[in-house]
Amino acid sequence: MTDQGNNNNQNLSRNPFAALFSSVSDAKDFASVQKQPQPLSLDDSRGSQDDSDNSVSESVDENDDSLAEISRSFRSRQELCEQLNINHMIQRIFLLTLDNTEAYSPGCAGDPSLKGGNGIPPRCVYLEEMASDLDGQDWLDMDNIEQALFNRMLLPEPGNHLINMTSSSALNLSADRDAGEKRAVPYLFSCFQRAKEEIKKVPEKLLACAVRCKNLSVLNARTVLLTPEIYVGQNVSEQLLNLLLEAVSGGLLEEVGEFLDEVIAALLADQEVRTFGEVMVPVFEVMLGRVKDLDLCQLLLNSYLDILVYFSKQLDIARVFVDYIQPKDPNNGLQYQKTLLGAVLNISCLLKTPGVVESHGYFLNPSRSSPQETKVQESNIHQFMAQFHDKLFQILKNLLQLSPDTRHRLLTWLGGCLHANAGRAKIWANQMPEIFFQMYASDAFFLNLGAALLRLCQPFCRLRSPKLLTFNPTYCALKELNEEERRSRNVHVKGLDKETTLIPAPQNQEPEFAQSYNLLTENLILTQYALHLGFHR
Repeated sequence: MTDQGNNNNQNLSRNPFAALFSSVSDAKDFASVQKQPQPLSLDDSRGSQDDSDNSVSESVDENDDSLAEISRSFRSRQELCEQLNINHMIQRIFLLTLDNTEAYSPGCAGDPSLKGGNGIPPRCVYLEEMASDLDGQDWLDMDNIEQALFNRMLLPEPGNHLINMTSSSALNLSADRDAGEKRAVPYLFSCFQRAKEEIKKVPEKLLACAVRCKNLSVLNARTVLLTPEIYVGQNVSEQLLNLLLEAVSGGLLEEVGEFLDEVIAALLADQEVRTFGEVMVPVFEVMLGRVKDLDLCQLLLNSYLDILVYFSKQLDIARVFVDYIQPKDPNNGLQYQKTLLGAVLNISCLLKTPGVVESHGYFLNPSRSSPQETKVQESNIHQFMAQFHDKLFQILKNLLQLSPDTRHRLLTWLGGCLHANAGRAKIWANQMPEIFFQMYASDAFFLNLGAALLRLCQPFCRLRSPKLLTFNPTYCALKELNEEERRSRNVHVKGLDKETTLIPAPQNQEPEFAQSYNLLTENLILTQYALHLGFHR
Protein backbone atom coordinates (compact mmCIF):
# COMPACT_ATOMS: atom_id res chain seq x y z
CA MET A 1 0.00 0.00 0.00
CA THR A 2 1.38 3.37 -0.92
CA ASP A 3 1.79 6.35 1.40
CA GLN A 4 -1.32 7.97 -0.19
CA GLY A 5 -3.43 4.90 0.60
CA ASN A 6 -2.15 4.85 4.17
CA ASN A 7 -3.09 8.50 4.50
CA ASN A 8 -6.62 7.84 3.10
CA ASN A 9 -7.10 4.96 5.57
CA GLN A 10 -5.94 7.16 8.38
CA ASN A 11 -8.33 9.93 7.32
CA LEU A 12 -11.28 7.54 7.11
CA SER A 13 -10.51 6.09 10.51
CA ARG A 14 -10.56 9.53 12.00
CA ASN A 15 -13.81 10.48 10.21
CA PRO A 16 -16.65 10.20 12.73
CA PHE A 17 -19.06 9.02 9.96
CA ALA A 18 -16.87 5.93 9.44
CA ALA A 19 -18.45 4.46 12.53
CA LEU A 20 -21.63 3.96 10.47
CA PHE A 21 -19.87 1.20 8.48
CA SER A 22 -18.86 -2.23 9.81
CA SER A 23 -15.22 -1.65 8.89
CA VAL A 24 -12.90 0.99 7.46
CA SER A 25 -12.65 -1.09 4.30
CA ASP A 26 -16.44 -0.82 3.72
CA ALA A 27 -16.25 2.92 4.19
CA LYS A 28 -13.43 3.12 1.62
CA ASP A 29 -15.42 1.13 -0.93
CA PHE A 30 -18.44 3.47 -0.52
CA ALA A 31 -16.26 6.56 -0.93
CA SER A 32 -14.73 5.24 -4.17
CA VAL A 33 -18.16 4.58 -5.67
CA GLN A 34 -19.39 8.14 -4.89
CA LYS A 35 -16.45 9.66 -6.72
CA GLN A 36 -17.49 8.06 -10.08
CA PRO A 37 -19.74 10.22 -12.44
CA GLN A 38 -23.46 9.36 -12.17
CA PRO A 39 -25.72 9.08 -15.27
CA LEU A 40 -28.59 11.63 -15.51
CA SER A 41 -32.00 10.36 -14.76
CA LEU A 42 -34.91 10.88 -17.21
CA ASP A 43 -36.27 13.75 -15.17
CA ASP A 44 -32.89 15.42 -14.96
CA SER A 45 -32.47 15.08 -18.74
CA ARG A 46 -35.84 16.73 -19.44
CA GLY A 47 -35.03 19.59 -17.11
CA SER A 48 -31.77 20.25 -18.88
CA GLN A 49 -33.49 20.28 -22.31
CA ASP A 50 -36.06 22.80 -21.06
CA ASP A 51 -33.32 25.13 -19.90
CA SER A 52 -31.69 24.94 -23.34
CA ASP A 53 -34.97 25.69 -25.13
CA ASN A 54 -35.64 28.67 -22.87
CA SER A 55 -32.19 30.01 -23.64
CA VAL A 56 -32.82 29.80 -27.43
CA SER A 57 -36.26 31.40 -27.06
CA GLU A 58 -34.81 34.26 -25.07
CA SER A 59 -32.16 34.74 -27.77
CA VAL A 60 -34.85 34.89 -30.53
CA ASP A 61 -36.91 37.40 -28.51
CA GLU A 62 -33.85 39.57 -28.06
CA ASN A 63 -33.27 39.50 -31.86
CA ASP A 64 -36.93 40.45 -32.52
CA ASP A 65 -36.61 43.39 -30.14
CA SER A 66 -33.45 44.49 -31.90
CA LEU A 67 -35.17 44.36 -35.34
CA ALA A 68 -38.12 46.34 -34.03
CA GLU A 69 -35.77 48.94 -32.61
CA ILE A 70 -33.90 49.16 -35.92
CA SER A 71 -37.22 49.54 -37.80
CA ARG A 72 -38.36 52.28 -35.46
CA SER A 73 -35.04 54.03 -35.84
CA PHE A 74 -35.28 53.77 -39.65
CA ARG A 75 -38.82 55.17 -39.69
CA SER A 76 -37.76 57.96 -37.37
CA ARG A 77 -34.88 58.80 -39.69
CA GLN A 78 -37.19 58.76 -42.71
CA GLU A 79 -39.56 61.15 -40.98
CA LEU A 80 -36.65 63.40 -40.07
CA CYS A 81 -35.46 63.47 -43.68
CA GLU A 82 -38.96 64.26 -44.94
CA GLN A 83 -39.33 67.01 -42.38
CA LEU A 84 -35.96 68.45 -43.35
CA ASN A 85 -36.99 68.44 -47.02
CA ILE A 86 -40.27 70.23 -46.25
CA ASN A 87 -38.47 72.77 -44.09
CA HIS A 88 -35.87 73.46 -46.78
CA MET A 89 -38.51 73.74 -49.50
CA ILE A 90 -40.47 76.28 -47.46
CA GLN A 91 -37.28 78.25 -46.89
CA ARG A 92 -36.53 78.28 -50.61
CA ILE A 93 -40.03 79.47 -51.49
CA PHE A 94 -40.72 82.07 -48.80
CA LEU A 95 -37.13 82.92 -47.75
CA LEU A 96 -37.91 82.73 -44.03
CA THR A 97 -36.72 80.48 -41.20
CA LEU A 98 -37.14 79.62 -37.53
CA ASP A 99 -33.52 78.45 -37.12
CA ASN A 100 -30.74 80.94 -36.46
CA THR A 101 -27.99 78.42 -35.68
CA GLU A 102 -24.80 78.30 -37.71
CA ALA A 103 -25.49 74.92 -39.30
CA TYR A 104 -27.86 72.02 -39.22
CA SER A 105 -26.88 68.81 -37.49
CA PRO A 106 -25.87 66.04 -39.90
CA GLY A 107 -28.90 64.72 -41.74
CA CYS A 108 -29.77 61.91 -44.07
CA ALA A 109 -27.78 61.06 -47.16
CA GLY A 110 -28.93 62.77 -50.31
CA ASP A 111 -30.97 65.41 -48.46
CA PRO A 112 -30.04 68.93 -47.40
CA SER A 113 -28.27 68.75 -44.08
CA LEU A 114 -26.09 71.83 -43.98
CA LYS A 115 -27.04 75.42 -44.55
CA GLY A 116 -26.09 76.57 -48.00
CA GLY A 117 -26.25 73.07 -49.47
CA ASN A 118 -28.59 71.67 -52.07
CA GLY A 119 -30.69 74.76 -52.69
CA ILE A 120 -30.86 76.28 -49.22
CA PRO A 121 -31.22 80.05 -49.81
CA PRO A 122 -28.25 82.22 -48.83
CA ARG A 123 -30.47 84.68 -46.92
CA CYS A 124 -33.67 84.24 -44.94
CA VAL A 125 -35.81 86.36 -42.64
CA TYR A 126 -35.53 84.97 -39.11
CA LEU A 127 -38.87 84.99 -37.26
CA GLU A 128 -37.46 85.34 -33.78
CA GLU A 129 -40.72 85.96 -31.95
CA MET A 130 -42.46 82.98 -33.52
CA ALA A 131 -39.45 80.75 -32.85
CA SER A 132 -39.59 81.62 -29.16
CA ASP A 133 -43.35 80.99 -29.06
CA LEU A 134 -42.88 77.49 -30.50
CA ASP A 135 -40.61 76.63 -27.57
CA GLY A 136 -37.76 74.81 -29.21
CA GLN A 137 -39.20 73.96 -32.65
CA ASP A 138 -36.76 75.43 -35.13
CA TRP A 139 -38.24 74.04 -38.35
CA LEU A 140 -41.10 75.06 -40.61
CA ASP A 141 -43.82 72.63 -41.63
CA MET A 142 -47.24 72.66 -43.24
CA ASP A 143 -48.88 73.26 -39.85
CA ASN A 144 -47.09 76.52 -39.05
CA ILE A 145 -46.19 77.97 -42.46
CA GLU A 146 -49.42 79.93 -42.78
CA GLN A 147 -48.82 81.71 -39.49
CA ALA A 148 -45.14 82.16 -40.30
CA LEU A 149 -45.93 83.81 -43.65
CA PHE A 150 -48.50 86.12 -42.07
CA ASN A 151 -46.00 87.14 -39.38
CA ARG A 152 -43.38 87.84 -42.01
CA MET A 153 -45.83 89.99 -43.98
CA LEU A 154 -46.48 92.14 -40.92
CA LEU A 155 -42.79 92.96 -40.36
CA PRO A 156 -42.31 96.68 -41.12
CA GLU A 157 -38.66 96.15 -42.08
CA PRO A 158 -37.99 92.49 -42.98
CA GLY A 159 -34.50 93.46 -44.15
CA ASN A 160 -33.56 94.07 -40.51
CA HIS A 161 -34.23 90.41 -39.68
CA LEU A 162 -32.03 88.78 -42.31
CA ILE A 163 -29.59 86.04 -41.35
CA ASN A 164 -26.96 84.19 -43.35
CA MET A 165 -27.92 80.65 -44.21
CA THR A 166 -24.40 79.78 -45.34
CA SER A 167 -20.96 79.91 -43.80
CA SER A 168 -19.92 82.41 -46.46
CA SER A 169 -19.69 86.05 -45.40
CA ALA A 170 -19.48 87.34 -48.99
CA LEU A 171 -21.72 90.24 -49.97
CA ASN A 172 -24.85 89.08 -51.82
CA LEU A 173 -27.01 92.06 -52.72
CA SER A 174 -29.51 90.11 -54.82
CA ALA A 175 -30.14 87.61 -52.00
CA ASP A 176 -30.53 90.47 -49.52
CA ARG A 177 -32.98 92.20 -51.86
CA ASP A 178 -35.09 89.10 -52.49
CA ALA A 179 -35.31 87.93 -48.88
CA GLY A 180 -35.72 91.43 -47.45
CA GLU A 181 -38.38 92.55 -49.97
CA LYS A 182 -40.59 94.99 -48.10
CA ARG A 183 -43.37 95.40 -50.68
CA ALA A 184 -46.06 92.81 -50.10
CA VAL A 185 -47.34 92.28 -53.65
CA PRO A 186 -43.95 91.84 -55.40
CA TYR A 187 -42.80 89.56 -52.56
CA LEU A 188 -45.82 87.29 -52.91
CA PHE A 189 -45.42 87.18 -56.69
CA SER A 190 -41.80 86.08 -56.23
CA CYS A 191 -42.97 83.38 -53.79
CA PHE A 192 -45.52 82.27 -56.39
CA GLN A 193 -42.77 81.97 -59.00
CA ARG A 194 -40.46 80.06 -56.68
CA ALA A 195 -43.29 77.70 -55.73
CA LYS A 196 -43.92 76.99 -59.42
CA GLU A 197 -40.26 76.04 -59.81
CA GLU A 198 -40.47 73.73 -56.81
CA ILE A 199 -43.55 72.03 -58.26
CA LYS A 200 -41.54 71.15 -61.36
CA LYS A 201 -38.65 69.48 -59.52
CA VAL A 202 -39.76 68.17 -56.12
CA PRO A 203 -40.45 64.43 -55.65
CA GLU A 204 -44.05 63.28 -55.69
CA LYS A 205 -44.29 63.00 -51.91
CA LEU A 206 -43.55 66.75 -51.61
CA LEU A 207 -45.73 67.85 -54.53
CA ALA A 208 -48.82 68.53 -52.41
CA CYS A 209 -46.74 70.68 -50.05
CA ALA A 210 -45.34 72.72 -52.95
CA VAL A 211 -48.82 73.26 -54.41
CA ARG A 212 -50.10 74.41 -51.04
CA CYS A 213 -47.22 76.89 -50.76
CA LYS A 214 -48.18 78.31 -54.18
CA ASN A 215 -51.79 78.60 -53.05
CA LEU A 216 -50.69 80.33 -49.85
CA SER A 217 -48.94 83.04 -51.88
CA VAL A 218 -52.20 83.61 -53.80
CA LEU A 219 -54.38 83.67 -50.69
CA ASN A 220 -52.07 86.11 -48.93
CA ALA A 221 -52.12 88.36 -52.01
CA ARG A 222 -55.90 88.31 -51.80
CA THR A 223 -55.70 89.29 -48.12
CA VAL A 224 -53.31 92.13 -48.92
CA LEU A 225 -55.66 93.56 -51.57
CA LEU A 226 -58.81 93.10 -49.50
CA THR A 227 -57.42 94.53 -46.25
CA PRO A 228 -54.53 96.84 -47.16
CA GLU A 229 -54.98 98.79 -43.93
CA ILE A 230 -53.45 95.89 -41.99
CA TYR A 231 -50.10 96.35 -43.70
CA VAL A 232 -48.85 99.65 -42.38
CA GLY A 233 -46.91 101.90 -44.74
CA GLN A 234 -47.77 99.94 -47.90
CA ASN A 235 -49.66 101.26 -50.91
CA VAL A 236 -50.78 97.98 -52.46
CA SER A 237 -52.47 99.69 -55.44
CA GLU A 238 -49.19 101.30 -56.45
CA GLN A 239 -47.38 98.02 -55.84
CA LEU A 240 -49.73 96.16 -58.17
CA LEU A 241 -49.35 98.75 -60.92
CA ASN A 242 -45.56 98.84 -60.49
CA LEU A 243 -45.46 95.04 -60.65
CA LEU A 244 -47.23 95.23 -64.02
CA LEU A 245 -44.79 97.91 -65.20
CA GLU A 246 -41.82 95.75 -64.22
CA ALA A 247 -43.44 92.79 -65.94
CA VAL A 248 -43.90 94.74 -69.18
CA SER A 249 -40.33 96.03 -69.19
CA GLY A 250 -38.89 92.67 -68.13
CA GLY A 251 -40.93 90.46 -70.45
CA LEU A 252 -42.77 88.81 -67.56
CA LEU A 253 -46.30 89.97 -68.33
CA GLU A 254 -47.45 86.40 -69.02
CA GLU A 255 -46.12 85.20 -65.64
CA VAL A 256 -47.62 88.14 -63.76
CA GLY A 257 -50.88 87.59 -65.65
CA GLU A 258 -50.98 83.97 -64.47
CA PHE A 259 -50.44 85.12 -60.88
CA LEU A 260 -53.14 87.80 -61.16
CA ASP A 261 -55.61 85.37 -62.72
CA GLU A 262 -55.40 83.17 -59.62
CA VAL A 263 -55.55 86.18 -57.28
CA ILE A 264 -58.60 87.54 -59.11
CA ALA A 265 -60.34 84.16 -58.85
CA ALA A 266 -59.69 84.21 -55.09
CA LEU A 267 -60.96 87.80 -54.83
CA LEU A 268 -64.16 87.01 -56.71
CA ALA A 269 -64.78 84.02 -54.43
CA ASP A 270 -64.67 86.24 -51.33
CA GLN A 271 -66.22 89.70 -51.73
CA GLU A 272 -67.67 90.14 -48.26
CA VAL A 273 -65.02 92.60 -47.08
CA ARG A 274 -64.52 94.38 -50.40
CA THR A 275 -65.74 93.81 -53.95
CA PHE A 276 -63.36 93.20 -56.81
CA GLY A 277 -64.33 96.57 -58.27
CA GLU A 278 -63.36 98.29 -55.02
CA VAL A 279 -59.98 96.59 -55.22
CA MET A 280 -59.27 97.64 -58.82
CA VAL A 281 -60.57 101.22 -58.78
CA PRO A 282 -57.63 102.51 -56.65
CA VAL A 283 -55.26 100.93 -59.18
CA PHE A 284 -57.01 102.80 -61.99
CA GLU A 285 -56.83 106.01 -59.95
CA VAL A 286 -53.06 105.66 -59.56
CA MET A 287 -52.71 104.96 -63.27
CA LEU A 288 -54.83 107.98 -64.20
CA GLY A 289 -52.68 110.27 -62.06
CA ARG A 290 -49.56 109.08 -63.88
CA VAL A 291 -50.82 108.83 -67.47
CA LYS A 292 -52.28 112.33 -67.73
CA ASP A 293 -48.83 113.89 -67.32
CA LEU A 294 -47.07 111.74 -69.94
CA ASP A 295 -45.91 112.97 -73.33
CA LEU A 296 -46.27 111.19 -76.64
CA CYS A 297 -42.57 110.38 -77.10
CA GLN A 298 -41.95 109.06 -73.59
CA LEU A 299 -41.05 105.37 -73.59
CA LEU A 300 -42.94 104.93 -70.33
CA LEU A 301 -46.18 105.66 -72.21
CA ASN A 302 -45.83 102.41 -74.17
CA SER A 303 -45.55 100.46 -70.91
CA TYR A 304 -48.81 101.93 -69.60
CA LEU A 305 -50.49 101.25 -72.93
CA ASP A 306 -49.37 97.61 -72.74
CA ILE A 307 -50.94 97.40 -69.29
CA LEU A 308 -54.20 98.81 -70.66
CA VAL A 309 -54.07 96.24 -73.46
CA TYR A 310 -53.71 93.55 -70.79
CA PHE A 311 -56.64 95.02 -68.84
CA SER A 312 -58.76 94.97 -72.00
CA LYS A 313 -58.07 91.23 -72.44
CA GLN A 314 -58.77 90.17 -68.85
CA LEU A 315 -62.54 89.82 -68.57
CA ASP A 316 -62.98 90.62 -64.88
CA ILE A 317 -60.67 93.65 -64.99
CA ALA A 318 -62.23 94.85 -68.26
CA ARG A 319 -65.71 94.82 -66.69
CA VAL A 320 -64.52 97.06 -63.88
CA PHE A 321 -62.61 99.26 -66.34
CA VAL A 322 -65.58 100.01 -68.63
CA ASP A 323 -67.66 100.91 -65.57
CA TYR A 324 -64.89 103.05 -64.11
CA ILE A 325 -64.49 105.20 -67.23
CA GLN A 326 -68.15 106.27 -67.24
CA PRO A 327 -68.15 110.04 -66.43
CA LYS A 328 -69.89 111.51 -63.40
CA ASP A 329 -71.75 113.96 -65.65
CA PRO A 330 -72.47 112.26 -68.99
CA ASN A 331 -73.74 115.51 -70.52
CA ASN A 332 -70.42 117.35 -70.03
CA GLY A 333 -68.06 116.63 -72.92
CA LEU A 334 -64.93 117.58 -70.96
CA GLN A 335 -65.69 114.93 -68.31
CA TYR A 336 -64.97 112.17 -70.83
CA GLN A 337 -61.47 113.55 -71.29
CA LYS A 338 -60.88 113.34 -67.54
CA THR A 339 -61.52 109.59 -67.39
CA LEU A 340 -58.65 107.10 -67.69
CA LEU A 341 -59.44 106.25 -71.32
CA GLY A 342 -59.99 109.94 -72.07
CA ALA A 343 -56.65 110.91 -70.48
CA VAL A 344 -54.90 108.43 -72.76
CA LEU A 345 -56.76 109.76 -75.82
CA ASN A 346 -55.70 113.29 -74.89
CA ILE A 347 -51.97 112.54 -75.34
CA SER A 348 -50.68 114.11 -78.53
CA CYS A 349 -48.00 116.19 -80.17
CA LEU A 350 -50.46 119.09 -80.38
CA LEU A 351 -50.35 122.04 -78.02
CA LYS A 352 -52.18 121.21 -74.82
CA THR A 353 -53.37 124.79 -74.68
CA PRO A 354 -53.69 126.49 -78.10
CA GLY A 355 -51.36 129.46 -78.36
CA VAL A 356 -49.25 128.47 -75.33
CA VAL A 357 -45.91 127.07 -76.50
CA GLU A 358 -43.86 127.31 -73.30
CA SER A 359 -44.55 123.74 -72.17
CA HIS A 360 -44.56 122.27 -75.66
CA GLY A 361 -41.79 119.76 -76.33
CA TYR A 362 -41.68 119.91 -80.13
CA PHE A 363 -40.38 122.48 -82.64
CA LEU A 364 -39.43 124.98 -79.94
CA ASN A 365 -37.17 127.02 -82.25
CA PRO A 366 -38.22 126.16 -85.81
CA SER A 367 -36.57 129.24 -87.28
CA ARG A 368 -33.20 128.15 -85.86
CA SER A 369 -33.53 124.48 -86.76
CA SER A 370 -32.20 123.08 -90.01
CA PRO A 371 -34.58 121.35 -92.43
CA GLN A 372 -32.87 118.06 -91.62
CA GLU A 373 -33.52 118.48 -87.87
CA THR A 374 -37.15 119.31 -88.58
CA LYS A 375 -37.58 116.19 -90.75
CA VAL A 376 -36.02 113.98 -88.07
CA GLN A 377 -38.38 115.33 -85.43
CA GLU A 378 -41.37 114.92 -87.75
CA SER A 379 -40.34 111.33 -88.46
CA ASN A 380 -40.03 110.57 -84.73
CA ILE A 381 -43.47 112.03 -84.06
CA HIS A 382 -45.04 109.99 -86.88
CA GLN A 383 -43.42 106.83 -85.55
CA PHE A 384 -44.66 107.39 -81.99
CA MET A 385 -48.13 108.36 -83.24
CA ALA A 386 -48.37 105.17 -85.30
CA GLN A 387 -47.43 103.02 -82.29
CA PHE A 388 -49.78 104.99 -80.07
CA HIS A 389 -52.77 104.62 -82.40
CA ASP A 390 -52.07 100.91 -82.82
CA LYS A 391 -52.27 100.39 -79.04
CA LEU A 392 -55.47 102.45 -78.84
CA PHE A 393 -56.97 100.32 -81.58
CA GLN A 394 -56.04 97.12 -79.70
CA ILE A 395 -57.66 98.40 -76.50
CA LEU A 396 -60.94 99.32 -78.20
CA LYS A 397 -61.00 96.13 -80.28
CA ASN A 398 -60.40 93.90 -77.25
CA LEU A 399 -63.17 95.55 -75.26
CA LEU A 400 -65.60 95.24 -78.16
CA GLN A 401 -64.83 91.55 -78.68
CA LEU A 402 -64.35 90.41 -75.08
CA SER A 403 -67.98 90.09 -74.02
CA PRO A 404 -71.43 91.60 -74.77
CA ASP A 405 -71.25 93.50 -71.48
CA THR A 406 -67.90 95.19 -72.15
CA ARG A 407 -68.98 96.00 -75.72
CA HIS A 408 -72.21 97.61 -74.52
CA ARG A 409 -70.45 99.69 -71.86
CA LEU A 410 -67.73 100.87 -74.26
CA LEU A 411 -70.23 101.78 -76.97
CA THR A 412 -72.27 103.63 -74.33
CA TRP A 413 -69.15 105.62 -73.44
CA LEU A 414 -68.36 106.39 -77.08
CA GLY A 415 -71.95 107.34 -77.94
CA GLY A 416 -72.33 109.50 -74.84
CA CYS A 417 -68.98 111.17 -75.52
CA LEU A 418 -69.94 112.17 -79.06
CA HIS A 419 -73.36 113.38 -77.96
CA ALA A 420 -71.91 115.49 -75.11
CA ASN A 421 -69.32 117.02 -77.47
CA ALA A 422 -71.76 117.77 -80.28
CA GLY A 423 -71.35 121.50 -79.53
CA ARG A 424 -67.82 121.39 -80.94
CA ALA A 425 -69.33 121.67 -84.41
CA LYS A 426 -71.29 124.86 -83.59
CA ILE A 427 -70.19 128.14 -85.14
CA TRP A 428 -69.77 129.88 -81.78
CA ALA A 429 -67.20 127.26 -80.61
CA ASN A 430 -64.41 129.04 -82.53
CA GLN A 431 -65.48 132.44 -81.35
CA MET A 432 -65.53 131.71 -77.59
CA PRO A 433 -62.46 129.56 -76.79
CA GLU A 434 -62.67 130.23 -73.04
CA ILE A 435 -66.07 128.54 -72.81
CA PHE A 436 -65.11 125.90 -75.35
CA PHE A 437 -62.19 124.54 -73.29
CA GLN A 438 -64.39 124.32 -70.20
CA MET A 439 -67.13 122.33 -71.92
CA TYR A 440 -65.63 120.06 -74.56
CA ALA A 441 -62.83 117.58 -75.08
CA SER A 442 -59.69 118.75 -76.87
CA ASP A 443 -58.67 118.50 -80.52
CA ALA A 444 -55.99 115.96 -79.55
CA PHE A 445 -58.65 113.78 -77.94
CA PHE A 446 -60.71 113.66 -81.13
CA LEU A 447 -57.66 113.26 -83.36
CA ASN A 448 -56.72 110.05 -81.54
CA LEU A 449 -60.28 108.80 -81.16
CA GLY A 450 -60.90 109.24 -84.89
CA ALA A 451 -57.66 107.41 -85.76
CA ALA A 452 -58.53 104.43 -83.52
CA LEU A 453 -62.10 104.22 -84.84
CA LEU A 454 -60.83 104.35 -88.44
CA ARG A 455 -58.68 101.30 -87.69
CA LEU A 456 -61.80 99.49 -86.45
CA CYS A 457 -63.54 100.25 -89.77
CA GLN A 458 -60.62 99.09 -91.88
CA PRO A 459 -61.72 95.42 -92.38
CA PHE A 460 -65.00 96.37 -94.07
CA CYS A 461 -63.90 99.57 -95.81
CA ARG A 462 -61.79 97.86 -98.44
CA LEU A 463 -62.72 98.31 -102.06
CA ARG A 464 -65.81 96.28 -103.03
CA SER A 465 -66.13 94.78 -99.59
CA PRO A 466 -69.41 92.81 -99.38
CA LYS A 467 -69.59 93.55 -95.65
CA LEU A 468 -70.23 97.21 -96.39
CA LEU A 469 -73.59 96.28 -97.91
CA THR A 470 -74.84 95.27 -94.44
CA PHE A 471 -74.73 98.92 -93.30
CA ASN A 472 -78.20 100.13 -92.28
CA PRO A 473 -78.62 103.94 -92.65
CA THR A 474 -81.93 103.99 -90.74
CA TYR A 475 -79.79 103.97 -87.59
CA CYS A 476 -79.43 107.75 -87.89
CA ALA A 477 -83.19 108.36 -87.90
CA LEU A 478 -83.97 106.56 -84.64
CA LYS A 479 -85.67 108.63 -81.96
CA GLU A 480 -84.85 108.58 -78.28
CA LEU A 481 -84.65 105.08 -76.80
CA ASN A 482 -84.45 103.97 -73.20
CA GLU A 483 -81.41 102.13 -71.82
CA GLU A 484 -82.87 98.68 -72.27
CA GLU A 485 -83.88 99.35 -75.88
CA ARG A 486 -80.43 100.73 -76.68
CA ARG A 487 -78.81 97.59 -75.35
CA SER A 488 -81.15 95.14 -77.09
CA ARG A 489 -81.11 96.98 -80.44
CA ASN A 490 -77.39 97.96 -80.35
CA VAL A 491 -78.02 101.70 -80.63
CA HIS A 492 -75.65 103.85 -78.55
CA VAL A 493 -75.29 107.17 -80.41
CA LYS A 494 -77.84 109.80 -79.36
CA GLY A 495 -79.26 112.84 -81.10
CA LEU A 496 -78.55 111.88 -84.71
CA ASP A 497 -82.20 112.33 -85.64
CA LYS A 498 -81.83 116.07 -84.91
CA GLU A 499 -78.92 116.52 -87.33
CA THR A 500 -79.55 118.22 -90.68
CA THR A 501 -79.83 115.68 -93.49
CA LEU A 502 -78.65 116.12 -97.09
CA ILE A 503 -81.98 114.85 -98.39
CA PRO A 504 -85.05 115.90 -96.36
CA ALA A 505 -87.11 112.97 -95.11
CA PRO A 506 -90.69 112.72 -96.41
CA GLN A 507 -93.21 114.13 -93.97
CA ASN A 508 -95.39 111.74 -92.00
CA GLN A 509 -93.36 108.83 -93.25
CA GLU A 510 -90.85 106.91 -91.15
CA PRO A 511 -88.35 104.39 -92.50
CA GLU A 512 -88.56 100.76 -91.61
CA PHE A 513 -86.25 100.41 -88.60
CA ALA A 514 -84.35 97.21 -87.87
CA GLN A 515 -84.99 95.32 -84.67
CA SER A 516 -81.25 95.22 -84.06
CA TYR A 517 -78.24 96.90 -85.73
CA ASN A 518 -74.93 95.19 -86.36
CA LEU A 519 -71.58 96.37 -85.08
CA LEU A 520 -70.48 97.44 -88.57
CA THR A 521 -73.27 100.02 -88.68
CA GLU A 522 -72.38 101.41 -85.27
CA ASN A 523 -68.66 101.51 -86.09
CA LEU A 524 -69.22 103.51 -89.27
CA ILE A 525 -71.62 105.92 -87.57
CA LEU A 526 -69.28 106.45 -84.60
CA THR A 527 -66.26 106.99 -86.85
CA GLN A 528 -67.97 109.44 -89.19
CA TYR A 529 -69.41 111.43 -86.29
CA ALA A 530 -66.07 111.52 -84.43
CA LEU A 531 -64.26 112.80 -87.54
CA HIS A 532 -67.01 115.35 -88.10
CA LEU A 533 -66.73 116.74 -84.55
CA GLY A 534 -62.94 116.54 -84.50
CA PHE A 535 -62.12 118.30 -87.74
CA HIS A 536 -65.14 120.53 -88.23
CA ARG A 537 -63.38 123.31 -86.33
